[in-house]
Amino acid sequence: MLILGFFIRGKKIFRPKLNLLILAGTFILFIAGGSMLPTVQTTAKQQSEVKSEEIQKKKEVEKQQAAQKKLKKEQAKVKKEQEKLKKEQAELAEKQAEQQQKAQAEEQKKEQEQLTKEKAVAEQKAKDLKIQQKQQAKLAEEKRAALIAEKEKEAEEAQKEKEKMQQQQEREKKEAESKQASPPANNGDSSNSGGNQYVDSSGQGTIKGSVNGIYHLPGGAYYNRTKKVVAWFKTPAEAEAAGYRASER
Repeated sequence: MLILGFFIRGKKIFRPKLNLLILAGTFILFIAGGSMLPTVQTTAKQQSEVKSEEIQKKKEVEKQQAAQKKLKKEQAKVKKEQEKLKKEQAELAEKQAEQQQKAQAEEQKKEQEQLTKEKAVAEQKAKDLKIQQKQQAKLAEEKRAALIAEKEKEAEEAQKEKEKMQQQQEREKKEAESKQASPPANNGDSSNSGGNQYVDSSGQGTIKGSVNGIYHLPGGAYYNRTKKVVAWFKTPAEAEAAGYRASER
């Protein structure tokens, strides 16, 4: 305003004192504005930097949040995989336990079947042994009975033989007595005594026909020794006719 007053027709718009005050105030205001300009600029710069830092922090926070979210997703995925793995392990363990139980059941079944077979074999062996013992006892009883019967038969035959021997001795005694009374001629010669008869008191022939085809006359060396007599003859001719030959002694 002061400068304009100098140039506009030399007129003074304000009073000199007022002009000086205006000039001084303008100068002071100019100096104050100059001094305040860096502060404003610094404040704006600081605000810009703070805003930039806040944006950067926000970005970092968002980045961290995104990372945490991603980490949570990965953790959830890992947890899900762990649960799946745990479930698979549980299923596998359960399957293995079932297989083991099944194998044990099969093994027990086989052992039971083996025991049953062995028991059946043992029972069959016991039955066979019992039957064999019964058969052996029966055979032993039969042998014993047969032996007793044989002994009884032998005793009976011995008794019969004894009775026969006694009868023979009685006949021989009677024949000896009759021979002493009237002895026959040529008693021991079979060739010349074909008509002589050797009989006992009952008319029974006393010439022994043995099993080996030899006949023995009473008084001969083997007459009394001959036990197995199959035929009796009255005369040597009768014995020879039956196919027997005379004893040499």
